[in-house]
Amino acid sequence: MTETKNLVPLHSKESEMLVLGSMLTSANALNICCKILREMDFFFTEHKLIFLSIQAIWQSKEVCDVHLTCERLKGQDKLKSVGGLSYITTLAQYAGTSVYIEEYINELKKYSSKRRLLDLASDLQKRALSDEEPKKIILATQEHLKLIEKSKGAKDKFPIRFLSEFDENFFLVEPKKKAMLLEYAKEDGKTSGFLPKGIVAMLVGAGGVGKTHFLAQLAVSIATGTPFLNTYTPTKHCGANNQGNVFFGLGENQYDDIHRLLFKATKNLRKNQPNLLEDNVLFSASKRIAAFSFCGQQAAFIDNSKPSLYFRELKMRLEDTAPLGGWTMLILDPVSRLMGADAEADNAAATQFIALLEELTMDLPGNPTVLFAHHTNKAATQQGTSQNQSAARGSSALTDGVRWQCNFTRDSATDVVVLKMTKSNFTSLIEEIKTKKDFDGFIEKCSTQFVEEKAKTSESRKKGSEYKTNYMVGLGIAGINDD
Repeated sequence: MTETKNLVPLHSKESEMLVLGSMLTSANALNICCKILREMDFFFTEHKLIFLSIQAIWQSKEVCDVHLTCERLKGQDKLKSVGGLSYITTLAQYAGTSVYIEEYINELKKYSSKRRLLDLASDLQKRALSDEEPKKIILATQEHLKLIEKSKGAKDKFPIRFLSEFDENFFLVEPKKKAMLLEYAKEDGKTSGFLPKGIVAMLVGAGGVGKTHFLAQLAVSIATGTPFLNTYTPTKHCGANNQGNVFFGLGENQYDDIHRLLFKATKNLRKNQPNLLEDNVLFSASKRIAAFSFCGQQAAFIDNSKPSLYFRELKMRLEDTAPLGGWTMLILDPVSRLMGADAEADNAAATQFIALLEELTMDLPGNPTVLFAHHTNKAATQQGTSQNQSAARGSSALTDGVRWQCNFTRDSATDVVVLKMTKSNFTSLIEEIKTKKDFDGFIEKCSTQFVEEKAKTSESRKKGSEYKTNYMVGLGIAGINDD
């Protein structure tokens, strides 16, 4: 005989206190909770009464706080029954972080739905033992289940709406242009977008080509509002004063390495724009870049075909530490450290990984762009600067999933590194630009004259090498080391 577990009421007193406390102390939490929660979502009677009082204050468009809530309960002669002023004050002090209000709501909804299922099961048992027609019982049960299912949590995963339900007519009102984090001036004087906001993007390049230096300079450019590669200018969509907040996450560099990278990335600015030091621009920018090393960590975002605990904890931490204005960009380098064992070779796993990055762009404060760096495959390495979208190593689902891709490739003929946009869902593909590193390792766009001189030098060296080889062959000493 199987032992039956005792059916105890399902609830979380802590979650109920966190929700009520957040409603008393955060206008945002109050608005969200009053729109989603109902009296039945609370188990404890005193919490139901407190919620109803807070909700009534919200509906009257008054500012809700401990004092007004107590006054309303007192007027209904219910203040003492809920624990008095001391308990309402305790709730306010117990308030959770409003960033997590959706998690608190979902916890309440989970217990509420289970309690309603238990009540339904009990009622179903009684009706099944009665003389009531089975068909009638089934139909009533189905309707009850639909009501429980419709009791959604903080986020509706399927917010299906007809066009008539939107604020603007999709057929008649011209849509806003896609927001751009960086833009550049064209020859006709007009500006064009370079890197869109709120998307998943990929930078592809061979090992040692300078991807990490490139990304460090990009982080500094967005944080300071200064031009990137002397070409691309940060826009208002980065944040106030065209300056944004960047998460700079590296998997192959510890913090001393990150220090060197960012010091190099700002050296050119310190030398050529001393006013940035005088105006404390660089000091202020240091408050807008969050450096993080996941070097040595088991940092896969996917575990057994599900979002890993690491991903969930990182996402919550990014929500908790989001600066004023939210995140502008998340930089992840290299992506191979985060994809997991299967995602690089398996299209389904790679698609799931891209979906997790898209979740970050949509859920994190600021709706940031997520830009990750990835290595080229062997075939693309041999192609040189003629690489296309298929240059990324591993699964093609990565390229299919991202909305923007640039390849960063060394030109063997001139030894300059070429930045080539190979995919953009929101802008036209721009012409490639050639870059060089100065003595301090700072990457910048190089002139046509510089490239031509490098090409001539390379050609001269090639001819000199061929002449030397032919000369030594003529002497019959080819292959002898002449050091």
